[in-house]
Amino acid sequence: MFEGSIVIGVTLLSFAIWLHWNERRGWAHESLEDDLDHRYFASRLRSRRWVHLLFALCGVLVIVAAFAGPGRVWIGCWMSVMVALLVIMVLAGVDAFRTLRYQSKKKPEIRRQVFEQDEKV
Repeated sequence: MFEGSIVIGVTLLSFAIWLHWNERRGWAHESLEDDLDHRYFASRLRSRRWVHLLFALCGVLVIVAAFAGPGRVWIGCWMSVMVALLVIMVLAGVDAFRTLRYQSKKKPEIRRQVFEQDEKV
């Protein structure tokens, strides 16, 4: 149980670092063209920073639970991890809703670009 918890904790910490690194560097095929893009990406970065922090916190709590062993601390850490993961799911839903709103506002611009490319060909 100790080794498994350490593996899970380190994996969660590594995942949080990897997500944060990619979010700061930018994902492939993302480009900032106008003010709408800048606002969306800034809002998304702030929101996802909380998710990365919560993943890292979960990793730390799992490692603490591994070293504490069965008992009150172990139960408290794992309950906190469960709550943090539920909060991450809620934040993911909010992020999905934000992305849908952004895409619906961006759709006319994308259509205009596609039609301009078709006219050039």
